[in-house]
Amino acid sequence: MAVAVGGGFWAGLTPRERVYILVLIMVFFVMGTVVLLYFRGNALRSTEREIDTYRAALRDLHTRGAVYKAKIEQKKAREAAISTECAQFASLLDEGRLAVEGFNPTNEEEQPSLDVGGGLTKCAYTFDAKEITLGQLTKLLTFFESKPGQYISTESLVVRSLSGAEDRLNADITLVTFRRQAAVEPGAEAPDEETP
Repeated sequence: MAVAVGGGFWAGLTPRERVYILVLIMVFFVMGTVVLLYFRGNALRSTEREIDTYRAALRDLHTRGAVYKAKIEQKKAREAAISTECAQFASLLDEGRLAVEGFNPTNEEEQPSLDVGGGLTKCAYTFDAKEITLGQLTKLLTFFESKPGQYISTESLVVRSLSGAEDRLNADITLVTFRRQAAVEPGAEAPDEETP
């Protein structure tokens, strides 16, 4: 029996030894991968715990800290800025006539007040603006919505063109404002209650 010379280490091994070496190499790579994943998982878990502590600190800051108190004060100031009376839409439209040339409202109608909850009541007023340009309409709505002392908003705006050749428009406009109910002092009686 002749043995091949110069085959090297692998040639000198039996098939069984070769399988053992291949299995040993595969186990080494598998164990190395498992150990790397284990250490990576530990690093990720520690990073997640650190992120959770930062989230908890931020949540406490926004719900209990100075930022929260500042937000509460801002909210109270915004609520106090809401008027206790609805806007006088008729006088507001008269001011709009003076502010915007060519504006003449028609079909004016005050809608019934609607309680929206939280001590707020919505007051709405509907009117039509006939043969008005887009610039005049924009100026008019800006005038109404920038009125100091009241929160006035355009709830509905339907614009129709008289024809494709003209720049005049017809607009159906609904303005809304909100009023808050006046807060009753803890020791005071409500105005509609009668004393016996």
